[in-house]
Amino acid sequence: MRKLPVIRIATSFCLLFMAGCIALTKDVDLAKAQCLAEGAAKRRVLEETLRGDLAAIAERLAKIEERLKLQKTAQENKMSLSFSTLDELKDTIRDLNSRIDAIDVGANKAAAELTPTVNRIVERSDALAMEVAALRAELEGQRPVENVTIDKGGAVRLPDDPEKSFTQLQKMSEDAAIAPQVREGWARYLRKFPGRHDCEAVFYVGETYSAEKAWNTAIEQYRRIDAEYKGCVKHEISYLRIAEALIALGKKDYAKKVVLGMRDIFPTTEYPKMTATIEKKLGLPPREKNKEKQDKKK
Repeated sequence: MRKLPVIRIATSFCLLFMAGCIALTKDVDLAKAQCLAEGAAKRRVLEETLRGDLAAIAERLAKIEERLKLQKTAQENKMSLSFSTLDELKDTIRDLNSRIDAIDVGANKAAAELTPTVNRIVERSDALAMEVAALRAELEGQRPVENVTIDKGGAVRLPDDPEKSFTQLQKMSEDAAIAPQVREGWARYLRKFPGRHDCEAVFYVGETYSAEKAWNTAIEQYRRIDAEYKGCVKHEISYLRIAEALIALGKKDYAKKVVLGMRDIFPTTEYPKMTATIEKKLGLPPREKNKEKQDKKK
């Protein structure tokens, strides 16, 4: 009797379990069906999208192909046109060459006839250019300057102030590097300011030759002072410069004669130190001692 309730409970449990399994199976089938339906829908959407993309790509490819065909045709036409143009250019060049040859023949004939006239024109043009250059140089030389100026061509220009020109040329006379230009400057000075410092100008030209160690020419220049400007401020020192130049040339005997002769011309020297130095080089007794001896003899 007790077994009967147990059997019933077990049977009830089995029935409940089977009912649950059946319900679960139905749920699984329903979920599966829903998943399949959703997958199919998504696949259809994807397929439609892919079809649209493929159609767009196909259309784009067709347009590209059409464009390539057009470009190919245009390129072929261009090449054809280029060849045609090239042929035309060749014909044109040949025609131009023939015309140029004809012109050259005429030009050579005309040139032969015009050559003498052209030569005369060229000669006249060159002469005018030289005249213009000379006028320009003359005008440039007349332009006032502030200081003694030596340009690249060696031309010398002087300021309008005679004393300023004299002082600057005097300082420049000891520079051997510009001695020829300075001599030209002194020549201009004598022309521009005649009667001013003529003796000094001659002396400083001698100084330019001394700076170059052209002793013989320097001596000739210094001698001009005794011949042309006797008694000028550079008279005595010109004798001393002559003595120095003779010493430099190794002619001490002549130098002694010059120095001894100076004692009669210039009893009182204005250049005692310079005179004493030269007399010492020549081995002459000092001027004052020599004078004492002469006084004793008398």
